[in-house]
Amino acid sequence: MQEISAVPLVRAAHQVTERAIAQGGLPLTAAGALSRADTRALFDLIDWPDYAKNEVLAVNQVLNEADALPVHITRIALQVAGLLRRRGKMLIATKKAQALLDPNASADLFALLFEATLWRVSLSYFDRFPVEHWPQDHIGIVLWCLSVAANNWLDADMLAQVCTVRDERLDHTVRDFSGPAMRSRVLRPLTWLGLMEMARRDDGVQADWMRPSVFRKTALFNAVVEFKVKVPVRTGATH
Repeated sequence: MQEISAVPLVRAAHQVTERAIAQGGLPLTAAGALSRADTRALFDLIDWPDYAKNEVLAVNQVLNEADALPVHITRIALQVAGLLRRRGKMLIATKKAQALLDPNASADLFALLFEATLWRVSLSYFDRFPVEHWPQDHIGIVLWCLSVAANNWLDADMLAQVCTVRDERLDHTVRDFSGPAMRSRVLRPLTWLGLMEMARRDDGVQADWMRPSVFRKTALFNAVVEFKVKVPVRTGATH
């Protein structure tokens, strides 16, 4: 499917894997991150939704992997999916990763990245909000609700209300983190996977980054995410 080949995380996975193969591996820092040279080269290659590269470069004289979110999340997802593995001080592409570079294997690569990103990578790591893991801890329910509720543009606060099971820990924080956590841990990752799209509300005054973001599912969402849910229906009297 051509749409899957164009998914940002799939394209980025190809670029990281191809570089690992071409160089015979990617050198790692003592902390297990990619070198600055590889980080910058991949940063320049990777196209990422809602990501202003010029703003990142304006505040970073050099790029460490943690400064470059597209590179950082792609490397982590590939490792968690078992497509990159560490050998000494190098990160090498596995045979499975090399096989998945075949254009006809894009759907299989997408499936691995989808499962790794949403079920196995702790996305709370990227935002440090105090309510750890929520709502990723019930991502299946969230995706099912999004399949029904996200046909039109809605903000993260509204989608958090209608698509998540609220955690009581949210009631003990000074600020309500439900909307920001929904955006950071579900909606933005789904844009990386091509399953949601994001837009900014246009007020004609504020800069882009200050305008509220809204989300809706893409056509690819319905094409690749399917649910078999049976809801019991009462046939008798309710009283």
